Amino acid sequence: MFSIIALFLYWLDDEKNVIEKEDITLHLLIINGSPRKSGATAKILTYIHEKLCTMDSELEITHIDLSNYNLKLCVGCMGCYKTGYCFIQDDGVERLRSLIDQCDGLILGSPTYTSNVSGYLKILMDRGYFIFEQLLRNKPCFSVITYENAGGKKAQKILNEFIHYSGGSVSGHYRKKLNHGSEVLNKATEKTIDRKCAQYLVRAKRTMSLSVLEIVMRAIVFHVGLRRHAMKNPVRYKAVIDRWNNKGYTQTR
Repeated sequence: MFSIIALFLYWLDDEKNVIEKEDITLHLLIINGSPRKSGATAKILTYIHEKLCTMDSELEITHIDLSNYNLKLCVGCMGCYKTGYCFIQDDGVERLRSLIDQCDGLILGSPTYTSNVSGYLKILMDRGYFIFEQLLRNKPCFSVITYENAGGKKAQKILNEFIHYSGGSVSGHYRKKLNHGSEVLNKATEKTIDRKCAQYLVRAKRTMSLSVLEIVMRAIVFHVGLRRHAMKNPVRYKAVIDRWNNKGYTQTR
């Protein structure tokens, strides 16, 4: 029975075939969610940046430290769902959201705080209205988590689920346990990251970066969860529904 439902949802999804990306320049966005610009997470993300550039000199990569922004907390007004923008306009979140929307692939990194992502990254996740607008739709994403004691696996699960719920594909992930102040990069670490970067780049250039399972998951999240909920109150979710229609997300066979 589950197989039948999965096949139906796979058929229902209208975006199994997306633009061929082999012959175009990929624009990747790297976001460091750590408050430390030279910490473990930052060093790993910088290494990934440099490695990807050596693997493909045609890549265009933008690298951002969230600690450069005075991010303000979400107040839960839900105005973004109706208007399509956050009323807080002076802290750079709307610019970050625009960069994420325009990029071809996203690499997110965070240290582990209380078995979760950092406060900086959590604010961006809350303020960016990623999930309802499906901001990561069809985007190949790479999650990086560092941790010292415990909780790293849970933090990565949270970040990966966020990517999936936002319509993206977890096309790569890396998790590293480190003692504070210890060596971040060594030959073994670099070898592992090199392999994961190569895999990510291949997946990012595929015609469709999402797996069948991810397509089914996205269909469930979108059609069963988000769409049904928004259609109950179309006035409140006007901007969200408009985006879905403009992007063709609501089209079914």
